[in-house]
Amino acid sequence: LKEGRRDFVALCAPCHGADGKGAGPQAATLHKKPPDLTAIAARYGRFPEDRIFETIAGIDMPEGHGTRDMPAWGDVFVSEDIGDSTDLDDAEKAADDASRRIAGLMRYIESIQQPQ
Repeated sequence: LKEGRRDFVALCAPCHGADGKGAGPQAATLHKKPPDLTAIAARYGRFPEDRIFETIAGIDMPEGHGTRDMPAWGDVFVSEDIGDSTDLDDAEKAADDASRRIAGLMRYIESIQQPQ
């Protein structure tokens, strides 16, 4: 949870707030108010791991439906990790590392859920 919390504070809190409730310092500049991440389980009746992983990774947008305010963190993490390399092994390692970071963020968000 420690790495997930670190990434949350650095990457998510500017929009979602340090408490995850959607009132971060950048929230007012966005087209759509960031959702309350502490109420996900309450909204769905359980914490939807697959859906949250896909949202963080940026693979939840159907084609042709415009853009989203939230970065596709999977792409960001892979780009950070791979740099200028074109080596397949580096790409596979970067993808694995990105998946671990996304899973860490997902687990941290799961840990801040309000009781149902």
